[in-house]
Amino acid sequence: MQALFEYDPGKGVLSWSDPAAAARLLGSDLAVSALSRTEFAQRVVGGDVSGREAAFDGGAQSYACEYQLSRRAGETHWVEERGGWLGEGDARRLIGVIRSVESQKLRDAHLAWLAENDELTGVMNRAQMRARLDQELVDLKHANLSGAYLLVGIDDVGAINADFGFDVADEVIIECSRRIAELLTGEELIGRVAGTKFGIFIRRADSERVREISVALMNGIRERVVETKKGSVAASISIGAVEAPRDADSAHVAMARAEAALDQAKRLGRSSWSSFSEKTDVVTMRRRNSHMSDVILTALNERRVRLAFQPIVADLGESPMKFECLIRMRAEDGREVPAPEFIPAAERLGLVHLLDRRVLELAVNTLAACPNVKLNVNVSMETVKDPVWAEGYLSVMRANANLARRFTVELTETQVIDAVDASIEFVSELKKIGASFGIDDFGAGYTSFRNLKALDIDILKIDGSFVTGVSASRENQLFVRTLLDLARNFGMKTVAEWVDNQADAMLLKGLGVDFLQGFLIGKPETNPAWLPDGAPDLAAPTQTRASA
Repeated sequence: MQALFEYDPGKGVLSWSDPAAAARLLGSDLAVSALSRTEFAQRVVGGDVSGREAAFDGGAQSYACEYQLSRRAGETHWVEERGGWLGEGDARRLIGVIRSVESQKLRDAHLAWLAENDELTGVMNRAQMRARLDQELVDLKHANLSGAYLLVGIDDVGAINADFGFDVADEVIIECSRRIAELLTGEELIGRVAGTKFGIFIRRADSERVREISVALMNGIRERVVETKKGSVAASISIGAVEAPRDADSAHVAMARAEAALDQAKRLGRSSWSSFSEKTDVVTMRRRNSHMSDVILTALNERRVRLAFQPIVADLGESPMKFECLIRMRAEDGREVPAPEFIPAAERLGLVHLLDRRVLELAVNTLAACPNVKLNVNVSMETVKDPVWAEGYLSVMRANANLARRFTVELTETQVIDAVDASIEFVSELKKIGASFGIDDFGAGYTSFRNLKALDIDILKIDGSFVTGVSASRENQLFVRTLLDLARNFGMKTVAEWVDNQADAMLLKGLGVDFLQGFLIGKPETNPAWLPDGAPDLAAPTQTRASA
């Protein structure tokens, strides 16, 4: 929305080339053919127009400015104005263009707000909470006062997701946030520091005060059910607390120790609280970390980290030639250890880079041994955002560029959101080598259209929670259709995960899904018949089994 005007300094009048456009811009009910300079100036209610006024007075040849216009019923509207003088003598006129920038201003304001606040609940986000907490702890030490940091975790949100759906879980999170804020005095800091967790900083708090607040918060959540669009949900919270600066003199330490205290509280059961204790939590965590570190490193050294291959097909009955590589670990007693039992620990201990590298090596060996096979491999965000490890990963890919066209490297959508810039750079280098890139668990996060385009994605893997039972769920069908339309518009192929029955498979293919993956197609196998003897531990194929 914009309007062009001509200003006649002799008459002091702004004449509009399109009165109807001027009326829309000015918020007038009637078309405006001309306004005096004074009348227009009365409509300016905000912004810096000193450059504009100087130009209108003849003190500047051209100008540019932004300001707010007063419109009907007290409404204001941000506009940008640019103009300059043309002609000489009596024919000299100022020509200007006024353009609406209200939507841009609103967008910029929203982005500025999101930089410090959580979009779902409106409280501070993790980064802002950490920054504010650091400053508060410094102030406490200087004033020789005591405070406390509380980590509040909503109990069993996973069960709410499973029973009612993600929308209802969001409603519970929002309501818990609201109740927590209402129970605080307003002097405390509150931020959403994880999906289902809130951090609270309390000034001037001792052990008794921490106990009182914790009990009040727990009672405030559980005393009334949360009314949602799908029914009533009974919610509860658990709390981990750490006193500061006695037990934590920085935000990093406070958050880590409150997390340990929350873990201890959760072991007591729902609606419990615990205060940090150096003697119990940290020592126990150190022992667990030390043990798991030894387990993972020993498994890597003894070549007990393996791949399980799950088939991906374009249609039912097709002989699979494409597989996803799923990491497995064989325990010393021969038991197969699934990824959820050791990947979180590897991420926490900084060992996930080593597992990523080993998976890549095994996948390279498999492709070298099986020239007709294509593989999808997962990489962790810890590897992608670490420049040294990312370059090491890409170096292995470059050294095997002849195999790259049969590689698809996957990142989960939620990981991509957490570090978009690092993901874009990593994917760009990956594509130069010739490999493809896919986003796993798509639909579980909130990737923007801009990021989808910038990432140059080849494959979208639809989150399995929307695939399971899709033939009986109209909501999931609608969601899958939306994702498929999105993928087609961006020229991406789609994979439906967790396909476990024929009805779902037939519906998904009817909707236009390109590939199917799940137990109906085939379970992950560490030793499939098509894999040559010795592979993938060996870099070159040996004798192929007769059954392959």
